[in-house]
Amino acid sequence: MEKFKVIQDPLNGPIKVDKLALELMDSTYFQRLRYVRQLGLCYLVFPGANHTRFEHSLGAYHLASEASEAFGIRDRDIFQVSALLHDIGHPAMSHSVESYFEKLTGMDHLEASCKIIQGKEPFGDSQIPEILEKFSISPSEVASIISGKSSTYPVISKLISGPTDIDEMDYLRRDALFTGVAMGHIDHRRIFNVTSIDDNSLYIEEKGIPAAESLLIGRILMYNSVYFHKTARIAQLMLEKALEISGGELGNPFRITDHYLMDKLLTNKKAGYISKSIMERRLYKPVLKTSYSREKLSSIKQGIGELGLDVTEKTITDIIPPLDFIGEGRIKSSIQVLVGGRKVDIKELSPLVAALYGTMKKRHILVSADVSVKSRVEKTLGNI
Repeated sequence: MEKFKVIQDPLNGPIKVDKLALELMDSTYFQRLRYVRQLGLCYLVFPGANHTRFEHSLGAYHLASEASEAFGIRDRDIFQVSALLHDIGHPAMSHSVESYFEKLTGMDHLEASCKIIQGKEPFGDSQIPEILEKFSISPSEVASIISGKSSTYPVISKLISGPTDIDEMDYLRRDALFTGVAMGHIDHRRIFNVTSIDDNSLYIEEKGIPAAESLLIGRILMYNSVYFHKTARIAQLMLEKALEISGGELGNPFRITDHYLMDKLLTNKKAGYISKSIMERRLYKPVLKTSYSREKLSSIKQGIGELGLDVTEKTITDIIPPLDFIGEGRIKSSIQVLVGGRKVDIKELSPLVAALYGTMKKRHILVSADVSVKSRVEKTLGNI
């Protein structure tokens, strides 16, 4: 019997997949990832962005293998399995409407992933725990690793989700490839070669500052040019609006696919019009872009509200970057560099990184509206 199969990946080339990974990939919950786009509705702006969470998870699995060799990690199986399963709980449309689904279910994709891996309700039918236990791997330990809480495997936890993690090293490169945006190209092997482990923490050697800079700069530029692209954000918030007004039962968002979600919304009497507009790319048009302040946001919302329900239902007010996009944990800026025997934050050593991270703190308000009400909104907001 073959010990592994080879799967061709457009980003990493041929990937060797062992028997354990193959069984996990053949499970129902993992196969669902074939039908969940990595970048949600970004394909409306970047036509090539049709890659999926399935491909990304496979790529993370491959990078875990490379990182195991680079760092001499002995517990290779649990590292690769954790990388493979880290996104298994992503809802339909990935991050596009995750905040809406979190309000609806009380779970984000990380919590859903941990429950699927352990077969906890409402995912009691998950095949994952049985497969892991068959290969003598603890489902609870895998869940602990991907949530960053493992005391048994702290380094693996940081390599799955940390300032320089394999999750990001795959998705930045993969998203850059499929969107056609060159800004996310990073040398992940160089980063492995200049990263060291000390007291269960990771740090970059001084000679590796340029490699770390490329990762951080690539991340920031991808956020500015792809993940927070204004048109993609408009489509995303239109979808969220469709979900809010649908009033229908869509099922568990961590079980359904992108196709199922859109089919349900298209046939919904209340949400059908806006859903069809998304599918036909008849998106809301920008009306106003201005720097963010609480007072300005309040004035904008009040002005739109005074135009009546018919207008407010066809208007979106967005804040870019979102208000919850804040802190080192969210933007992963805390890379440590060993200089003269002490660890220093890379922002203290790289003016370029410090300046680019400063741009992420500058927010603006973007108001968009359906063409049928655009002129009325423009007139009302003209003096703001």
